[in-house]
Amino acid sequence: MPVPFRYEYLYFVPLSLSAIFCLKSFWQKWPKPYRLFAMLVILSLLTELFAMVWRWNIYNMFSWHFSKNNFWIYNLFIIIRLGILLAFFHHILYSPGIKRVISFGGLALIIFGLINYFFIQGPFQYNTYNVIFSHIPIIILCLYYFKQLLQETSFIILQKEPLVWMLLGTFLYHAASLPFLIMLGFMNMQKDYLSLLLLFLPINDTLNLLLCSCYLISFLCKPQPTQPH
Repeated sequence: MPVPFRYEYLYFVPLSLSAIFCLKSFWQKWPKPYRLFAMLVILSLLTELFAMVWRWNIYNMFSWHFSKNNFWIYNLFIIIRLGILLAFFHHILYSPGIKRVISFGGLALIIFGLINYFFIQGPFQYNTYNVIFSHIPIIILCLYYFKQLLQETSFIILQKEPLVWMLLGTFLYHAASLPFLIMLGFMNMQKDYLSLLLLFLPINDTLNLLLCSCYLISFLCKPQPTQPH
């Protein structure tokens, strides 16, 4: 079923290009943090495509008769994305104390996320709790990286460093989308607010476009020798 071009799908352009360009991080053997982020970009594209196709026809193919609701896909991706980002931060941050917090705190957050996904809010309701407990740590860790960058003694050309673009997009998206996504979960449970919800969706579309554009810029750059291996 063809889909007409609409603004809400515009982010697919930089996201698809990012997934293509990020492949060079594997064949050029970039340091592990960059390859982890490349995995996240590829997984993001696959998740978006699967969630879209699910609502078109997969949910009722072969007489399966599953729910058309694709929240279960996005809810699961929230947990997976958190795990990849925590592993990413564990590699790029220098502080042993922060690394320990990421290791133990991250495990607790992922376990809670799975419990919430299966038993509390469930896969078919937007997992607001997981959004809150994944966005806030990522925002804090992004800020810690920027602080670490300011204290860097070696020379770094910021606009040419992939990590800067990766985390700039990640920070802006998580910080700006957090209140919106919390509101999205609330409105989704209240039928009276569905019309208002549709008015706010372009905000999320714009944030997605910004995030994916930063992904693309990051993989058009090349790691600098001073960055973590």
